[in-house]
Amino acid sequence: MNENAASSLEKTKALLAKHHRQGEHFAQLMKDTFDGRFNEEFWQRWDDIMVPVLSENPVVLDLGTGPGTFLAAVAARHPGVRAVGVECADYMLDAAGDLPQGCEIIIADLHDPHLPFDDNSVDVAVASMVLHEMHQPVRTLQEVFRCLKPGGIFYVRDWVRAPLKQYLDNADLDVFDKSTSVAELEDLFVHFIEHNRFSSDDLVFLLEKTSFQVLEQTPLVDGRHARIIVKK
Repeated sequence: MNENAASSLEKTKALLAKHHRQGEHFAQLMKDTFDGRFNEEFWQRWDDIMVPVLSENPVVLDLGTGPGTFLAAVAARHPGVRAVGVECADYMLDAAGDLPQGCEIIIADLHDPHLPFDDNSVDVAVASMVLHEMHQPVRTLQEVFRCLKPGGIFYVRDWVRAPLKQYLDNADLDVFDKSTSVAELEDLFVHFIEHNRFSSDDLVFLLEKTSFQVLEQTPLVDGRHARIIVKK
């Protein structure tokens, strides 16, 4: 890794640490909430859209894999799969522990990833609650497009832009209580900006400009999240 890439990686790690607040706690939270994010509806979409494009020896890529819980779930469903996660946060890597056979995690900066895959070699890619954390996702989208096989599927689920009132109504903080500290207010509003970085249409625009074909664009969680499924 050259000096510029190493510097960029450290900046991304610092960005994630700030966004995730308490890293070890957040890593455990990702494990605890896994079944809510990858629920019965997700696995139904998986069976309907992703499974049909899986090859005999499938390769599945999980961007921002965190503690690797999704990798283990895919390996349990598809013996013989190569399930590869991309992560750089130390507390996520520590929380991953030992993964099942066929699973691995690559340390890379998603702001400018150079993944060890041949062109047209990945069957399915997933980015769940990742893109909103990035200052720009363009290089990641381009890299996913390069790696995916023709006809391969890219599944995106993320926070998308919503009204401030709706966001605050779901916050565990009384913003207008005068006893609420300035630090708490600043933290909440910084996260509001991050979670509202892109609209659902913004993500579709970025994906289409990266040459993906949109198959689905669905609002979730009262419009605060979006599910977007595209193919190469």
